[in-house]
Amino acid sequence: MSTAAAPKSRKPSPRPARLAAVADKDPQTWRAAERAQFLIDTVGGVNVLARTLGVSPSQPSRWRSGKEVPSAEVAARLLDLDHVLALAVQSWHPKVVMDWMTTANGFLEGARPLDVLREHGSAEVIDALKATLSGAYA
Repeated sequence: MSTAAAPKSRKPSPRPARLAAVADKDPQTWRAAERAQFLIDTVGGVNVLARTLGVSPSQPSRWRSGKEVPSAEVAARLLDLDHVLALAVQSWHPKVVMDWMTTANGFLEGARPLDVLREHGSAEVIDALKATLSGAYA
């Protein structure tokens, strides 16, 4: 008996307005610098994080130092990535997490979690992560 979830449609999902507005808030409130540092450490460096988020290689360093705050659009992507990686590192070493994020995933119809995260946000990736961690098969 298969425990695989039914395939989900690939319609773009709008980002919640609360995420889009986060960059307008005080960066101390949502801890932009600490989140940037966690992501830099988890993905394997400033340049990897910049490529992952589609930003200039210098931006993650400026976020980490507090010299700059991500735009609303980038902040939403940063928070989505932070959410997924924070859940994953509870169970796996960061290198394993990044392997999982960049490998085709049956729960995501063969798409890479990182690509789905970029295109649709974190919801589907979190579902796939939870299914994987629970031992379900796709």
